[in-house]
Amino acid sequence: MSIAVVTVTYSPGEALTTFLDSLDKATVEPLDIVLADNGSDDGSVELAAQRANVRVVPTGGNIGYGRAVNVGVSATHADIVVIANPDVIWQPGSLDELLAAAGRWPRPARCAHSAGSSARSRRC
Repeated sequence: MSIAVVTVTYSPGEALTTFLDSLDKATVEPLDIVLADNGSDDGSVELAAQRANVRVVPTGGNIGYGRAVNVGVSATHADIVVIANPDVIWQPGSLDELLAAAGRWPRPARCAHSAGSSARSRRC
């Protein structure tokens, strides 16, 4: 089972370092960490990219949170994708607990629909 964590960045500063440091302790599983970057210019993303499991995916500019999440998710082929803001401070073992809960209830809580379909055709 492969796991990715996607976060959207736009000059997050020290919060990104704290996020990544805490994420290292949140799970024993290997992670693919994807930073969907909306045009950061504070150096924090470049610093984060020096970590072995962190990838920066430029979005092409400040395209907004939702579109940037989509760019980040599209950049990974992980079995499980966790989306989190870069100011989250993960507690030790917390991602492992989240993954265990997902294993106990494997049907994901999400809704999706095809482009051009009506809202009534959404499947949950």
